Amino acid sequence: MDRWELTTVLQDPASAMRRLFSVWSDIPVLLMLDVDWDRGPLVLIGLSDRMMWPLLPPGSLLQLDQKVRTIAGGLAPEFERPIYLIEYRSRFYCCHAQRRGETLRLISHGESGAPPAISIAFKEAKVRGQLTPIFRPLATKGSAAGRPGPKRR
Repeated sequence: MDRWELTTVLQDPASAMRRLFSVWSDIPVLLMLDVDWDRGPLVLIGLSDRMMWPLLPPGSLLQLDQKVRTIAGGLAPEFERPIYLIEYRSRFYCCHAQRRGETLRLISHGESGAPPAISIAFKEAKVRGQLTPIFRPLATKGSAAGRPGPKRR
């Protein structure tokens, strides 16, 4: 995609990319020129999704590699674990994953405050692909990407 095509897409009110930018307006537009569009679609982590925080805060932009859908069974050091997009019961999970037989474990980041792992039936899950971070918003006080507030009881 060249600059002219990007400008045309951004000016079209029905364009998904324009809607993406309106929801998340802090992304540097010039960064989008370096994206390998043939590799796969972009994924935006929802503003309330903290499963991979602080590694990938809410509002992070990732690229999905749909060719990589195999999940390994062994453990890897935290910063070497791949991150996957997994669909389960009409919900998407951006997380580390581990397969044990017919069970798939969706693993959150250790500091996220989310449950450490969710075990689901592998046959019910759809591994959409492996994710690569493109841009992460700064975690500032009061921002969606910042440290979560105390839990209410």
